[in-house]
Amino acid sequence: MSGGNAVRLDKLSFRLLILLVSGAAIGIVALPEWVAPNASDAKYINGLVAFLILAIAADSPALQIPRIAFASISSSVVFIPFIASVALFDHPWPALIAGFTAFFVDTFVQRKPFIRAWFNTAQYALAVGLGSLAYRALGGPIGLNEFSFRLTPFLALVTIFFLVNQVSVSLAIALSTGVSIRESWTRIIGGSLLYDFVASSLSVLLVFLYVRFQFLGLAVLILPLFFVRHMYQMALQFERVNRELLELMVKAIEARDPYTSGHSLRVSEYAQTIARELGLSAKRVDQIASAALMHDVGKIYEEFAPLLRKEGKLTPDERMLMQKHPARSAELAATIKEFRGAVETDIRHHHENYDGTGYPHGISGRAIPVGARIIMIADTIDAMTTDRPYRKALTFARAVEELKKFAGTQFDPELVDVVARSAAIRRLLGPHLVSVEPAPVPTGRVAVRA
Repeated sequence: MSGGNAVRLDKLSFRLLILLVSGAAIGIVALPEWVAPNASDAKYINGLVAFLILAIAADSPALQIPRIAFASISSSVVFIPFIASVALFDHPWPALIAGFTAFFVDTFVQRKPFIRAWFNTAQYALAVGLGSLAYRALGGPIGLNEFSFRLTPFLALVTIFFLVNQVSVSLAIALSTGVSIRESWTRIIGGSLLYDFVASSLSVLLVFLYVRFQFLGLAVLILPLFFVRHMYQMALQFERVNRELLELMVKAIEARDPYTSGHSLRVSEYAQTIARELGLSAKRVDQIASAALMHDVGKIYEEFAPLLRKEGKLTPDERMLMQKHPARSAELAATIKEFRGAVETDIRHHHENYDGTGYPHGISGRAIPVGARIIMIADTIDAMTTDRPYRKALTFARAVEELKKFAGTQFDPELVDVVARSAAIRRLLGPHLVSVEPAPVPTGRVAVRA
């Protein structure tokens, strides 16, 4: 399949998903169980307006999820008023509140393209609508006049809401980027599923406060809502700052040589892409990306400075000294607790050849950690496809020829085949090296992420 056909297929699949989600949402809203509020029932109508305003306020300051670099995905604490509305208002008003919130915020606050606003409107309405159906089917109490709570219907509501919300966004990412559904799902959840359920308990408190105190109850809950959002923001900022600090350190090391500027970051992107296409878990993909980013940090030691500045070929003794840099890089990475183990090992062995002729330990084949084998290829791809003082950058096709030439000796043959077939690697290299139209990058919205 050509690159252009793949792009058209991605766009078509994404639009078919939107149509399916939209159809399901409309079907839920159109169920013949409408309960239209009496025009004279000011309490009910005021409640609908109040929760719509609260939902828009909660969803407007959405937070970007940094670990999903291949798509623009944001999160908010809007799930709290959404879930609470199910226990207060009859069908289909909770689903309509959810849908209108997404449409208003995406269109007028964040000014997203119409197709993205449409998708978020549909998936929010569907998630709340299906959760509401399960809640009512299990006997969940609904009403503005008396507070009542039942655990089973509430858990069903929360589970279905998060499941539909996050699965629909995961599918959108998978269809639009080629990233597996498993990885998309894992990155969206990010180990915070329990945290999501605990935070959802605030919706029960919101129902209680509104039934007892009306608008004053909403005002009382503003501070806890702000606190929950602040906790999410702090967690996401911590992730982003850690990554930025690593990248800053690597850039400082590469500043010694203008020809290696950006090298480690590119190697990290290539390695992450190869690991993803190999079907590794999201956690392993992240470990390999981190190892690739730090694979040359050991060169910061002064013992390597003369070798990096030398213009001619290295002597045998100088080559032996340079071959110590993987171990030095691994030792430096191991000073960070999170990188001990797999990341450290991947860095240490990224110059091991597949036939056992590499260094530092001369291990071969599958005995070489998969992360190290991936970094070896990613490192070579970047070396071949960037300009050097002695030659111009090779095209992708030419680089693949070289990889195939040394498959089984220097490189893992399976990984060479992955690279040769990879449309994602072509997109990363850019049109000046390969003429492939870039694939669309989706945006989505998940209700909450930590």
